[in-house]
Amino acid sequence: MSKHAFLLLSPPENPGKIANPLEYAVQLDEAGHDVVVWFDGGSTFWFENLADRPAPALDAYESAKERDLIAGVCNHCASHKGVIEDVEAEGFEITGENHQPDVDALVDDGYELHIV
Repeated sequence: MSKHAFLLLSPPENPGKIANPLEYAVQLDEAGHDVVVWFDGGSTFWFENLADRPAPALDAYESAKERDLIAGVCNHCASHKGVIEDVEAEGFEITGENHQPDVDALVDDGYELHIV
């Protein structure tokens, strides 16, 4: 099986760019592939007013979260965008202001990067 890392960068104003990659991640996981998802850049705003997100995108997020596919949220971006409390309320830890994920380490570990 293959390894896939989805790096979400799109802001939540375009929910399809959040929902679709999350759906693809779930499909790959269901098929037995190794999958991780990172919220980075503008996608860190996803956690602000989470309950107000459109149902299809929110459902895709919940499915990916339930399957433990979400590896994390960029510390630097969450800090810079002022959404630390919203991110932590979803159970993700912000530990400083370092940029994440380490794409070099992901590639070294054999992950194919999908940047959306």
